[in-house]
Amino acid sequence: MASGGGGRRPGGADTPWWVTGIKVVAGIGAVALAGAYAAARAAEEALREEEPMTSTQSAASCSDDKACKSDSSDSDNNADDDQWVDINDDDEYSDSSDDVRQSSAGERPLVELLEEYYQDKVQAPDEEITAMKAVAEQVAQNITEYVRGRHANILQRDVFVAGSAYDGTTVKHPNMFVLLVPLNLEANMWKIVNAKDTVLKAPGYALVHRANTDFYRPGSSIWDRFLVGTYLNSDLIQRLLEDVLNKVTNRGFTFAYQDYYVTSSDKALTLELIHPVGGLVDHLTLQVVPCITLEGSNGTVCLEGIPHGCLSESAERRARKADTYERDPYENLWYQSTRTKEAEMLQDEDGGCRKKCLQILKAVCHNQPPLSSLSEFHVKTVCLHLCEEESEWEDVMMAERFLDVLKTLEQFLDDKKLPHVVHKEMDLFEGFASRQLGKMNTWLQKRLKQPNGVHALLI
Repeated sequence: MASGGGGRRPGGADTPWWVTGIKVVAGIGAVALAGAYAAARAAEEALREEEPMTSTQSAASCSDDKACKSDSSDSDNNADDDQWVDINDDDEYSDSSDDVRQSSAGERPLVELLEEYYQDKVQAPDEEITAMKAVAEQVAQNITEYVRGRHANILQRDVFVAGSAYDGTTVKHPNMFVLLVPLNLEANMWKIVNAKDTVLKAPGYALVHRANTDFYRPGSSIWDRFLVGTYLNSDLIQRLLEDVLNKVTNRGFTFAYQDYYVTSSDKALTLELIHPVGGLVDHLTLQVVPCITLEGSNGTVCLEGIPHGCLSESAERRARKADTYERDPYENLWYQSTRTKEAEMLQDEDGGCRKKCLQILKAVCHNQPPLSSLSEFHVKTVCLHLCEEESEWEDVMMAERFLDVLKTLEQFLDDKKLPHVVHKEMDLFEGFASRQLGKMNTWLQKRLKQPNGVHALLI
């Protein structure tokens, strides 16, 4: 009989023999399992000593959980960052992949890599540029002929084409143009009001105010039906141009093998031609923009119907806004165009490399996912700021100027502010989330600090 109470069942009888047997077998099994576990741990430690895991692999394995937790907690407050993961954790941006690229790139001069990158990923074939210009100009001519045939007084001059292919800064494929439709406003009926000086506080924009109504009663101008309050509304004019564009395309101006689409969203009217010239490019996008030239207090002003905020928004936010409709308090604003001034600043009459530097930076930002949210206008503005500060742009200085423009971009990202090169009070980063700008800055800073990190951007 056992001496303690633990050896007896509640009923008082002795423990059966088969229960004792089960306990003995379980004890033997536990001892064997413990021995196997200890052997496995010893083998794992030995393998770890022979093949140590790299610090990059270790960081990646533990940081994914952190990224997931961070994204889930911040998703409501950072809608613009949904597409982002931690740029230091993503395999595509990891140091291990950069090391491989840097090892080969670092052995070559930067100027040599820049020239090779320009030839391979930037320079557009002359035949493509010529062919796409011809198509865009044909569309402009058809719109002009149609409008003049029905509304002779609407146009101030013929519809004309603008874009990077015309200022020499296109990248690879010239498939984006702007069709500017110059409207003929009666000079004595309209007055330009700088929106910066109004309650809207919108630098770089203007209002077109209906003036002299005592002498020219409402309804005496063909544009009075496009008023919202007492201001000319670009959105209403866009609807007119959309109707014109649909009628022009329905008349069959396109080539027989072309497909085309007219779309109007987020106040942007576009005509997209599919395979406009067989075999050269897949598509050609033409953005139709109304423009006005009037005399203002500071001389002649050219206004374009570009919605407020479009120049400063990230691509992701602009795409989301296209799917929703909200009453826009800035709907009567017109952008004070600086196309002429920008073209003058990029002139390379001194044999310089301003345009080439801009083209390469455009391609780098497009091909590097962390910087792909920057629009061409953001990149162009960064280069224009450097053009203001730097006077030496000889072709032999290409490597130095490219490093300078990367550092200039890094500084603007660090400041979280990118002033317009002409309208200094306009912040082109206004539409970006602070967290998104911070991530782009962190990524770029890291590349600039790494040995041959800049070289790796060009591989």
